Amino acid sequence: MSSIDNLTSKILSDAKAAGEQIVSEAQEKADKKYEKSMKQVSQKKEKILESAKKEQVLLTDRIKSSANLKIRNEKLKAKQIVIDKVIEKLKEKLANMKKQDYMAYLNKNIDKNSISSKELIVKKEFLQDVKKEFKNAKIKENEFVSSGFIIEENGVQKNYTFEVKIDFMRDELEVEISKLLFS
Repeated sequence: MSSIDNLTSKILSDAKAAGEQIVSEAQEKADKKYEKSMKQVSQKKEKILESAKKEQVLLTDRIKSSANLKIRNEKLKAKQIVIDKVIEKLKEKLANMKKQDYMAYLNKNIDKNSISSKELIVKKEFLQDVKKEFKNAKIKENEFVSSGFIIEENGVQKNYTFEVKIDFMRDELEVEISKLLFS
């Protein structure tokens, strides 16, 4: 029986060696697959981090751009408020001009020779002074303006009030005011 024991021992020894070989090869394959998987995971991780960094930069740029746009819009609003206040003050000042300045304005802008066939609408407080100065004009005594004057002929009015003139010239005035105040 010793030969059977030897043969059994030899088969067991060979099987053990073959098993160890199979386990060793399996371990090697597993280690290689693990390393390969870890490289792939590492590469994916790097791609994800790189993508996240790019997205962070883009998002940061968008946030900065949005903030800068909001700041610019707020500055423009503030400037427009200041310009509007200046224009309103100008209208007030012109509406409250002194008699001497008002009469000078009328004399400069009304042709005394051609006014006789037209009606003139003026400020109420200067009505008598205008009547004396423009004797040939038909001056309305029941209709008045808050500033400037209006010439009416055949139902058509030419409006020379300061409010209308300023509104007409508003774009140009805004540019000039902006240059004076913000340059």
